[in-house]
Formats: sequence, structure tokens, C-alpha cells
Amino acid sequence: MFTDLPVGVYAVSVFHDENMNEKLDKNFVGAPKEGYGASNNPKKKMGPPHFEETKFQLSGTEQSLEIKLLY
Repeated sequence: MFTDLPVGVYAVSVFHDENMNEKLDKNFVGAPKEGYGASNNPKKKMGPPHFEETKFQLSGTEQSLEIKLLY
């Protein structure tokens, strides 16, 4: 939960740190080995999603996002 964020445009990315080493583990070609996701749930592709795909407007009232992790 985040508190006291100013109204504005934001994007959020998350990952499931399964082995708790505080980083997103990747395989030999650079693809994530752990679950990851971003706001607006962009489709899986090579490389991270662009800001334009993940941005959302924070209105100043209580908001929640559902981010689906991709494995």
C-alpha cells in the first residue's frame, strides 16, 4: 500500500521474488524465471512494457489495481 502520493500519472511494475534474493532472476537469454507484471496487465512480449502501456491516472481518492503475474 502506498500513501500520500500526489495526483498524477503513474505506472507500477512488480515481480515475485520466489527465492528472496531481492532481484528478478533471468535465464541465459534474459527472459524472467520468476513471475512479473505491470499496471494495465500488458501482454507478454520481448523486453519490458512501455510506459504508455502501463500508465494510469491516480485521482487522489483510494484506488486499487489488479496486476496479473506472468510466469
